[in-house]
Amino acid sequence: MKKILLSLFLFISILGFAEDTGLGIIIDKDLKAVGVKEENIKKAKDLMNEVATSYRLKTLEIEQLQLQINKYVLDGPEKYLDEIDKTFDKIGSIEASISKERIRSQIKIQKLITQEQYVKARELAVKRLNGSK
Repeated sequence: MKKILLSLFLFISILGFAEDTGLGIIIDKDLKAVGVKEENIKKAKDLMNEVATSYRLKTLEIEQLQLQINKYVLDGPEKYLDEIDKTFDKIGSIEASISKERIRSQIKIQKLITQEQYVKARELAVKRLNGSK
């Protein structure tokens, strides 16, 4: 049952990210205006979607482990101390993995969209959102 619910949740989440929204407040038009190629925009969005999905899965795994720790505490923390320690170690490992993945994805995205292009596109987006031209 848990696998079915998790699969349904992931499917709905992926559909939400499939829409053409750009990167945060920055839309595709802003990126194109500063010289980012259409192909690079698509690759960056695909990469961000992969990272977002992976992040959601890992945070769900952390939540599951935290629930397991709570169960151990309720059942008697003294007799489950080794399991609690191992579970905290797993949580730390997952959190480290999330941080590593974020850095690696930032490096990959910077190969597709330079920092200068991103800053200029962000400025355009802020002007657009403020109603300035």
